[in-house]
Amino acid sequence: MPPEPMPSGPPWSGPGQWPQANQALLILADNPASSPARALARQLAAARRALAPAMERLCAATCPRCPDPCCVRARLWWGFADLAFLHLAELPLPLSQMAYAPGRACPHLGSHGCRLERPLRPWVCDWHLCPEQKARLAQWGEGERRELADGLERARGLRRKMVEALVEGVG
Repeated sequence: MPPEPMPSGPPWSGPGQWPQANQALLILADNPASSPARALARQLAAARRALAPAMERLCAATCPRCPDPCCVRARLWWGFADLAFLHLAELPLPLSQMAYAPGRACPHLGSHGCRLERPLRPWVCDWHLCPEQKARLAQWGEGERRELADGLERARGLRRKMVEALVEGVG
């Protein structure tokens, strides 16, 4: 039997799938066995908030004049770990999955950048640094660069551990 084809778009973007996915994750997040994952999600939320000033500084210096903004070029959505994080950290849930046509801007892009707080964005919006941002970052002091790199690595590790704890807790 041939393998199932990979979905071409965001998960849970079909009719009725978003509420079903959220209901399933709500059940998982409320399970007492998910307590370690909830604790890690709260730590991750704090780590992402701590990253916000440096990330906003980079974005303010590069994004407004960018000729090829990733908020237009990339197709983004909330994946399993993103949605699990929102449930476990008890953060506001998006009303629907991001779904937009290639070449059109992210639906959360406003006139002054992203309208979502950093912890509410898909993880890729925090860890991705474009070439212009990397060049700008190279001009920062060693301490500032190290602080951002350490913060991103801490958040990445917490995210991985959160998913592992969730799977272990309900497995």
